[in-house]
Amino acid sequence: MKLSLFEHSRPISLVLAVFLLTFSPAGAEDAPERGEQSLDRGQFPYEGRALSWFCAGSGAPTLILEAPSGISAEESFRNVLPELAARSRVCAYERAAYGDSDPLPAGMVQTVSDYAAELDAFLELETVEAPFVLVGFSYGGFVSRYYAGHHPDRILGMVLIDSPHVQWLREMKARLTAEDWGKVEEIMAWFIDNRGHDVWRSQFEVEQAPALPRDLPLVVVTRGQDHERMRLSGISEAGFRIYNDVHFELAPELLDLTERSVALTAPNSDHMIPDAEPQVVIDAVDRVLSMIDAEP
Repeated sequence: MKLSLFEHSRPISLVLAVFLLTFSPAGAEDAPERGEQSLDRGQFPYEGRALSWFCAGSGAPTLILEAPSGISAEESFRNVLPELAARSRVCAYERAAYGDSDPLPAGMVQTVSDYAAELDAFLELETVEAPFVLVGFSYGGFVSRYYAGHHPDRILGMVLIDSPHVQWLREMKARLTAEDWGKVEEIMAWFIDNRGHDVWRSQFEVEQAPALPRDLPLVVVTRGQDHERMRLSGISEAGFRIYNDVHFELAPELLDLTERSVALTAPNSDHMIPDAEPQVVIDAVDRVLSMIDAEP
């Protein structure tokens, strides 16, 4: 696939990845200086690489943050981290090339199963105490679903923040023109070539993962506004409409993942809900924690 969209016409900081994020210009400018938030930090070894982690707060269950594509966990959750840490222990690790983690080895491509394996190694650290609640933002929802399906005994609840449906990409492909789908493919190709991150293969891994426990407390948070920055890819107006509409059409089906699911909407937010409407994320975590506390 040609990458002219990225190599010649538009800087990567202006292009949205498939699940939103290659980079968030506003987030990068507004992010707090490192150390401003009181965090425990460290690294752990994984298959010859060092992956960094951070934690804050205390109490159980531990909230595990899973980041979107193309942005660090610390940056993507920076606006909600203090409030979450006031409620419980909060921890996250950074994927390769983010935070203080090592770069990804040349030629390595990862999918959701690889990230779930990294997450499993992270959750074995002494500083990260079970049991866990997974908070998956965008692609991080894919990782959370996959991990919880394979390790249901370790997860007490889950929050999905504007996470895509497993059919979203395929439904988009079926509806978009060849030219518009080509722009989405260029974005996915950039991620493979520059971040070793394969979202196309990941959707099938999530689809084929074991189902979530039917009694798992789940809160599904959906954006209320279009994801306007997708326009920067050069997609047509009709393609932009399809990109957003398919997401909105499929989002309610995520409530079928368990029998104890609750829907919340961030009416004034695009995809960056933790930045635009952090209180909705806080409310979602509070809701899932109250559902856990109500269990007999």
